Amino acid sequence: MDKYLDQFAKASPGAKFGGLAVLIALMTAANFFLVIQPTEDRIRIQVGQRRQLDLDLAEKSAIAQNLNERRREMDVLEQKLAEALTELPEKKDVEELLAQINDIGKKSGLEIALVQPDREYVGGGEFFARIPIRMTVRGNYHEIAMFLQEMANMRRIVNVNNINLGQAALKNEKVVLQSSFLATTFRFVETKN
Repeated sequence: MDKYLDQFAKASPGAKFGGLAVLIALMTAANFFLVIQPTEDRIRIQVGQRRQLDLDLAEKSAIAQNLNERRREMDVLEQKLAEALTELPEKKDVEELLAQINDIGKKSGLEIALVQPDREYVGGGEFFARIPIRMTVRGNYHEIAMFLQEMANMRRIVNVNNINLGQAALKNEKVVLQSSFLATTFRFVETKN
């Protein structure tokens, strides 16, 4: 190595500067290929990974935002289902319905002569079952009309058909009619697919 340094020291100034320029060019090239280019490659890879992570974050944020919205929608639907099940319950609950009808009849001033639930009927492919209830009540026209109006205002769906107003009779200075009709209520039936 000393031999090369002696030759370099004895060389002309142009050779010295040329050698120094070649040495600097070699060091610059080595620095570029060994340090700078691998660092730039790592930076490029990390920038690409960051872009991918940003896209993933945006996608997951959209899903999270959508999830909260879906949860709110599900809460609203569950509340609507609970309300709908009061109108169209899943269970038969005829005893509860008969108690409500009896209370309505008493408040309307009627005498309930007959309450006879019939067999439940489920039509083919329907999502509900019909529960017919034959009824006979006694009272004046206004009391019967009030009774039917109160039944129409119940939370549970009750249809009244085949209303028959019988002969009028005078009882305690009051015109009393005997009315018979068919009250039909419904319940939700799970359909099998």
